[in-house]
Amino acid sequence: MNVKTLAAGLAALMSAAFWGTGSASADDKPLIWKPSKTSDTSYSVKLGLKLPSRLEPEAGVSMRVNTTKSGAPVDTPIKFWSNFTAEKIEMPAYQMNRGVGVNLDGSSGSAAITMNYYEKEIVTPTIDIERRSSYGMRYDGASGEWCGLDASQSVRLSHGPSGMAVIGRASGTNGFKVVGAGIGVEKNFGRHMTISGALDRTSDAPDPVASVNARYSFKW
Repeated sequence: MNVKTLAAGLAALMSAAFWGTGSASADDKPLIWKPSKTSDTSYSVKLGLKLPSRLEPEAGVSMRVNTTKSGAPVDTPIKFWSNFTAEKIEMPAYQMNRGVGVNLDGSSGSAAITMNYYEKEIVTPTIDIERRSSYGMRYDGASGEWCGLDASQSVRLSHGPSGMAVIGRASGTNGFKVVGAGIGVEKNFGRHMTISGALDRTSDAPDPVASVNARYSFKW
């Protein structure tokens, strides 16, 4: 079996998984099976296993097939990933999670190690505060060198009765050679529609970037 035949078969499998197995994308532990259609010519699937232990380790592979409009495969990038939980606290008014993730690009040999932190606290009966931070080191497979530190932090204030949220964020990439900051606003309309706007600025761009997005989601 040659590479083109294998890629074509993988594309067909992902397409069938997306269209024909909607219930299979549920988070059925310990199996991780998440097919998706990222565009009209791109399919992906995330496969893995999660062990029911204290550290909640999970690992697997993410495969994607990019095709032409006629369905012929263009490339089939593969990434290997793993995560584990270093610390986890769950209380009625407080949640906290610390984890470590490792990703490896099967094609280029590049890799990344990230440390993630998440905290959520009910400050008042109507206001929640969420904090997220991430620190990562990237390895360049082409040069065989580590590329420096990437860091990001964000704080989100949510007002439940109105469905409004305000988000502030800051980041530094490539050893803080490029830094950025931004602010965003979100508004929920019912259970399925969200309108958001953001204003972001980075040190390597002359002007800030404004954006407005609408998102609709529905689960069944």
